[in-house]
Amino acid sequence: MLVSFFIPVVGAQNPIINTDSIPHYFDEIKQATAQNVKIWDKDIYGPILLIEPDTRVVYANEPDENNALTPVKGYFTGILPKEISFHNTSLDWNGKTWATIVLPLSSNKQNRTDLITHELFHSAQPLLGFDIRGSDNYHLDEKDGRIYLRLEIEALIEALKARRLSQSEEHLRNALIFRKYRHLVYSGSQLSENKLELLEGLATYTGQMMSGRDKWQLREHLIERLENYDKTPTFVRSFAYETVPVYGFFLYQKDNNWNKNITGETNLTEFFEEAFEFDMRILLPSYVRQVAEDYRGRKIRDEETARSEKNTLTLDELREKFLEKPRLEIKLENMNMSFSPANLIPLDVDEGTVYPTIRISDNWGILTVTTGGALLSPGHVWAVVSEPVEIKEDEIIGNGWHIELNKNYYLEKNNQGNYLMTKK
Repeated sequence: MLVSFFIPVVGAQNPIINTDSIPHYFDEIKQATAQNVKIWDKDIYGPILLIEPDTRVVYANEPDENNALTPVKGYFTGILPKEISFHNTSLDWNGKTWATIVLPLSSNKQNRTDLITHELFHSAQPLLGFDIRGSDNYHLDEKDGRIYLRLEIEALIEALKARRLSQSEEHLRNALIFRKYRHLVYSGSQLSENKLELLEGLATYTGQMMSGRDKWQLREHLIERLENYDKTPTFVRSFAYETVPVYGFFLYQKDNNWNKNITGETNLTEFFEEAFEFDMRILLPSYVRQVAEDYRGRKIRDEETARSEKNTLTLDELREKFLEKPRLEIKLENMNMSFSPANLIPLDVDEGTVYPTIRISDNWGILTVTTGGALLSPGHVWAVVSEPVEIKEDEIIGNGWHIELNKNYYLEKNNQGNYLMTKK
């Protein structure tokens, strides 16, 4: 199964790529990784695919093993098969593991270097000892989960803005108070958060360290990201892009090689606690609320209470749409998918997650959801969309979605009035 997702990067975008610039882009990334070998004691430069989303034309820095790509001066080009879903990700295709980046690239060199080296980390991560999968964090769409994550983010912002390192570290310890309390409130959340932080947090840290920003530029970049983070629709798959890079920013000042002490088994929260001399005090709710007052605690709680009330209505509507009304249920067999991690809507743990937009390719064909969403069951066993409005031999159309249907598959209606994807 291939899972890919979009990673937001701050910076203006070029509307059209100049193909004459492609060799230059590859050269600047090759230079950036070579200059930063010390970060992981390995040059993470490797196969890269730049993809035009509308045409599926790709530009590569090296040939594929099946010779599907045509050499051009300074790069290789071809068409990515329609069966492959793509976003900014790591992709196994034609004998190689590629860092894939959706065009256009940022006009800002630091931003595009940040993005591409982030994806190169994902390509290299098995060799670096991080052959792990991330996990959804349903609790981060609940009121208290969001409150204590936002409080952690607020403390991290203050740490970045502090004038002295001693002040920064006090804010970092307060950030860890909110983190630890969140883990106490939601059993198992430390493990699920840790998996995503190891996967995406370290990739983001790597990209930012290789971006070419100096210390003060990186500080401002991190502040800008964090100050806009509360506008992210949901936090369940997106928080790790913001947390680890800030802790890493301060850890680097204490030990340039801190990340080399991290393995796929590391508990990052415990690692941060030890590094910043966090006092393992008993976290009484009254004390946590008192600390929260220094970080807009009352305003955040009011905002999240209002959101929670509104979100309850949204969840009820989604449950009705995907679990009660007539619908199409599709058994996932050998799928790959692409989606944005910033807007997922989790229902209950045993119900699954709604993806507002998603593209899934499987043995039965290609599902593209542009509006209205699709529900994926826990473990990605089933995908559910609204009832079809038009059924053709090779295409199925619904409100906000359509399926390019492969041969030997058709729809069958069951006794409950729901459609099922069936193989002939």
